Amino acid sequence: MKNLKKVELSQLSDIKVDYYFGASEEIEILVIKYSGKYAYGSVGDTDAIYMNAMGRAAMEAWDPGAVIIDLQDLHYEWGDMLEYAFNISTDDTLPLAVIVGLGCEEAVRTLLLGVDSKESIDKIGWIFKDLETAWNYIRKGSE
Repeated sequence: MKNLKKVELSQLSDIKVDYYFGASEEIEILVIKYSGKYAYGSVGDTDAIYMNAMGRAAMEAWDPGAVIIDLQDLHYEWGDMLEYAFNISTDDTLPLAVIVGLGCEEAVRTLLLGVDSKESIDKIGWIFKDLETAWNYIRKGSE
């Protein structure tokens, strides 16, 4: 037999993922909550790959009408691939919102708006600072 080495997706990252499901009127919303420390710079590439894989698996398993990615408990300072964790659907019309917290807000802002940007993260219409605002954004977009 060949030398096979057992591997698991969880070996890619120390990021923890939790899933929650809820409904707003006629749309089912999947909340994917990531927590932990995203490794700095390109070392974090495997964190982004893991987050993308876990998000895609959830999409396949539950086929939600909308997704909220919750990063409130994620510590992220820098790494170009975090945005890959947001690209979990092939449906460009799927409503998506992202929630940031103190441990990642500034880094997400510079990732999406540019390092030299002075613009507020609020300029990005689908990034929010709490679940209620993100939920309302999804709900209004599905009306």
